[in-house]
Amino acid sequence: MKNIDNFGLSLFNKDSTKKIKLNEIDIEEIINSGILDSIPYLGDAISSYKGVMNLRDKIFTKKFIRFLQSFENQTISEKEYNDFKDRIVSDKNYRIKVTETLIEYIDNFKNTNKIEVYSNLLTAYIEKKITWEYFIKLSECLEKVDLSYLNLIPKIDTTDGKEVQNYDENETTGEANLESSGLAIRMSVWSSDIYPTKYGKDLYRFVINNNIE
Repeated sequence: MKNIDNFGLSLFNKDSTKKIKLNEIDIEEIINSGILDSIPYLGDAISSYKGVMNLRDKIFTKKFIRFLQSFENQTISEKEYNDFKDRIVSDKNYRIKVTETLIEYIDNFKNTNKIEVYSNLLTAYIEKKITWEYFIKLSECLEKVDLSYLNLIPKIDTTDGKEVQNYDENETTGEANLESSGLAIRMSVWSSDIYPTKYGKDLYRFVINNNIE
């Protein structure tokens, strides 16, 4: 993908994509309409190679616009937002790292809702509620999990009526990550009881429940 820098810089075009009605217009029409030309950075990235874009490129472009629309609706403290922006603009290595990661996961998400809630996870990182390494781990979990199952986290976040009443979620999290999405673990092959891991609790906290402490 050409002009990868521009995808990262387009994170800071506040409210620039709100006028694009993704559910009402085909991506081919969006590209050909020229509406993207007025969006700094993103327009540059698209216009430079739209003549040779294949179907996958066009689908990704629609996904990325959807992500930007969700990100533009995030409420981020001014200081943290500006700190993140300044580092993205001034540090090319950091910009490439962040941009390539976002592109990789956004491209992999097949579920539209995952693309939209992914901005919640990025916001948690920008506000320093999670580290970059932990952001990557939760991104991997989000890619694997069915969002309808993620909503079950609060229901299983209890020991009431379960065989194992006490457990160390930090110890079990690494082990559970070897299984499925790593969001919950069964404590015993003889038990039907499941418990959320730290990944499961935090992914629900940052992605589904926006009332972050």
